[in-house]
Amino acid sequence: MDIVRIGTLNNFNCTKKEWDQLATFQNPNRILFINCNAKTPGLLSINDHPYKAVITVNPDLIPNEKLIDKVLSLDPTKVAFVRVKWLPDRPDIQQVILRLRSAGLNVVITSQRFRSHESMKKYSNPEHYAHECTWFRLHGKAWKSLLAFAKKTGALICDKKGLGCQGCHNCSTLNGGTSSDRILSLNMSSSGVCPFNCLDCYAKAIQERCTKGNPIAYNKVKANRKQKGNTQHIINNKKAA
Repeated sequence: MDIVRIGTLNNFNCTKKEWDQLATFQNPNRILFINCNAKTPGLLSINDHPYKAVITVNPDLIPNEKLIDKVLSLDPTKVAFVRVKWLPDRPDIQQVILRLRSAGLNVVITSQRFRSHESMKKYSNPEHYAHECTWFRLHGKAWKSLLAFAKKTGALICDKKGLGCQGCHNCSTLNGGTSSDRILSLNMSSSGVCPFNCLDCYAKAIQERCTKGNPIAYNKVKANRKQKGNTQHIINNKKAA
């Protein structure tokens, strides 16, 4: 079975045009699930379609109660998992995770990475981060604290082992698949370029490079570099394992 994440580089905006195009990619050998964030205007239309979704609840890092309420108003059976961006020493983010877990939702934590020292200082303490492969990444005691919090609350961590999708399997197992299923991507032309500008977004960084002469490969189901396990960060971790 192939597990296909829709909108890895361009948020699925839940428009009729997108829902209609998504239906053309249905296949008995695929499980399709959509990738969007809580600010998506048409988010509640997820309730009217058969696909599950992964939703980022704090796209701007700072929790917003209206957005959280919006996500919690969705049919929970249509939510594969909610994604929470993590910053250390932020009780408000911890409380959001606890609230989502209490509602019975699967929570996958993404440790926020920073592209610049300036953005890192604005939102967190630089002592919690180390620079590796062009990004400032959580490390040391702050990383161990995240591991302990996740274990205590039953939350999961995106790419916990640093080995990419092949060493994670959250997207497959939380969508009804298994750890042996392939994880693939699909960026649909009906979604276009992502309309949001989340801080230091990894997908947006790739998207920007694509729009400078190498367009996004729209409407193609394929594995990206993280799903293949061949980014430099993953290669380094494999060597260290």
